[in-house]
Amino acid sequence: MKTAIITVGKEVLTGKTVNTNLTTISSKLHEIGIDVNRSFVIDDQKEEYHKILDFIDEDLLFFTGGLGPTVDDITRETVLEYFNVETYVNQDVLKKIKSYFDRMNITMKDTNNKQALMPKEGILLENELGTAPGLYFKVDGKRIILLPGPPIELRPMLDQVIDYLRKEFGTQLFSRGFKLVGTGESYMENKLNGFYQKHPNVNVAPYAGLGEIKYIFTSDNLEDMNRCMDDFYGRFSQYIYGSLEDTLEGVVVALLKEQSKTVSFAESCTGGMIASTIVNVSGSSEVFKESFVTYANQAKIKYLNVTPNVLNEFGAVSNECAYEMVKGLHNQTKAQVCLSVTGIAGPTGGTEEKPVGLVYFGLYLDGEIKTYRRVFNGNREMIRSRAMIYGLNTIRMELLKKNMKTGK
Repeated sequence: MKTAIITVGKEVLTGKTVNTNLTTISSKLHEIGIDVNRSFVIDDQKEEYHKILDFIDEDLLFFTGGLGPTVDDITRETVLEYFNVETYVNQDVLKKIKSYFDRMNITMKDTNNKQALMPKEGILLENELGTAPGLYFKVDGKRIILLPGPPIELRPMLDQVIDYLRKEFGTQLFSRGFKLVGTGESYMENKLNGFYQKHPNVNVAPYAGLGEIKYIFTSDNLEDMNRCMDDFYGRFSQYIYGSLEDTLEGVVVALLKEQSKTVSFAESCTGGMIASTIVNVSGSSEVFKESFVTYANQAKIKYLNVTPNVLNEFGAVSNECAYEMVKGLHNQTKAQVCLSVTGIAGPTGGTEEKPVGLVYFGLYLDGEIKTYRRVFNGNREMIRSRAMIYGLNTIRMELLKKNMKTGK
């Protein structure tokens, strides 16, 4: 089946927004054996929709963006009008949109009414995180899917689409995967020499992200796929932290719960990112009680009892400072697991001795303190994100060692 993805929005054309939806949709479709042939980005002008629909000949079309209530959100009405589809206003959708605004004590505007416009022959895609429902309908031998632009809304709605496509085509492909951290794509590919040839009936696709890699295994033979994944796990278990549905922070919280431990953080260059990421996990309140962002030296002294002599002699970005930060953190919080982070995120502040990207970590676990030194590449945001991931993975690895010692 020939497939195209059309992204709508001036913000994507001007580079103000990264088109992550293309990657999300393409990878999900690949998992069920559908590959994308072409992708396009268009402005939110009616004639642009007509030009692209006149031009493309794909059978499966995804539109993302332009489903909102504003004047320039015209995807729904323009696409339905182009295909001359009979429509109606879905009163249930209208009530749901109104209740969304009622909960926020905001009066719904008349422009929101168009979001309830539906084809008479089509499937409504529920949007639990916004007011813009999606659509899936068939016309002229084509399958048309309309999804909202915000990725946080699109992702769960895409799962609905994948379920429909899987049922409709009777797809027998099996797809699962692993998430890895603490290694790089080039290292992995070198170590996988001969692996692909050993498993010719399984498609193995790596997807490198910031600080982690996903490996997705797809096959029409479940036994072949399981055999391939077992082989992969045997080679790289030290880097695998979970399946595709897992998150690193979720795995860390689960390990803390399993071992009945609490955790606290003292962050400098990451500025609270690690604590914020942990709080993303539902139920994290069972293990996470408090945290400190000690960006300035005075804050390190005031809240963590870092000695001025250490700061004067070794500096804030040092092994000694990370040690005293995590020691002081434990004294303050009494958490069984404590992590400190201090580094130079850049782009300024680096020297030959202490370059941009240098980060020190301190880890307190069951009465023992360890320190770690790493130098991360990238811009300020990337360095901070990589430091966050490294810190969480360090906790994960040390907790796993505890499990091994206790035989769990």
